[in-house]
Amino acid sequence: MSDNPVPTGDDLDNDDIALLADIGEYAHDEDKPERAERVASLIARDYVTCSHQDMAALGAKFMLTRKGQDTMSARGASLNEA
Repeated sequence: MSDNPVPTGDDLDNDDIALLADIGEYAHDEDKPERAERVASLIARDYVTCSHQDMAALGAKFMLTRKGQDTMSARGASLNEA
């Protein structure tokens, strides 16, 4: 049994998953006012973090954490599908 189980994302709803997909694809609409609270929640739960400087230069303010990436993979959600 692994010390680092793959997160299942059981605490996420469909809107959270859609937002994670947008962030993972650098869709650049994650900072819309209606999404700000949801992004803050995802950051607090360690699914999303602020982008590194090089990604921010491309316009991406946020990026998936390893937990966010693993959750999307475990759910079978391709970033191109969500």
